[in-house]
Amino acid sequence: MGVALTGLFRPEALVIVVAAATAWSVGVAAASMSPSWQWFGAVELRGEGRRAEVALTFDDGPHPDSTPKLLHDLREAGMRATFFLLADRADRWPELARRIALEGHEIALHGATHHPWLTLRPVADGARELSRAADHLEELTGSRPARFRPPFGAVSPRVLKAAHAAALRPCWASVRTFDGNPRLVGGVRARAARAVAGDILLMHEGDGPGVAVVRDVLADLRARGLRSVTVGELMS
Repeated sequence: MGVALTGLFRPEALVIVVAAATAWSVGVAAASMSPSWQWFGAVELRGEGRRAEVALTFDDGPHPDSTPKLLHDLREAGMRATFFLLADRADRWPELARRIALEGHEIALHGATHHPWLTLRPVADGARELSRAADHLEELTGSRPARFRPPFGAVSPRVLKAAHAAALRPCWASVRTFDGNPRLVGGVRARAARAVAGDILLMHEGDGPGVAVVRDVLADLRARGLRSVTVGELMS
């Protein structure tokens, strides 16, 4: 035993242990911001692609600078989408939240507010917060959210367990357009054009420049024989 312990604490062994621990920590940190890796549990990423359909999704709404335009563009294109709403913003602009539901789009939850702290909070506390936020969206819109997308894509076993405890399906995306990054907005249309049948596309509401290209994204989908439906329809 003494020999084994002595060998364990040799400098070269310690370097290996420290390197392995560092690599593991980096991997966990990266996975916590990458739901598509599914390290901590299953999330909805895409449908099976049996039909010529994709699902456009919009985070961070409702918002007076984007929601009316998005609803107009979707209505003109004859397509539907899923809106991952923040409960505090829906409370601020309830008429916009109601319009989303009334026009046939899916109401989903993005959080009570835009924070990542569910990754650290006890499961019971997280589930309670998500349940209350979902209740509030249902009261405002008449539509009960069935899905939850964590802000910033921040996930952990606690987040996923809290979502399930609140009867919400964790949902991410298979195509990220990066429309919320001003430095990358020029490529939003090209990134969206990579979508094939079954994909879930992630976009954002707000006053960012990405909203301006949604009409072009819809036109590209139509030109390729694809139509946008809700995530619920895509996954059915």
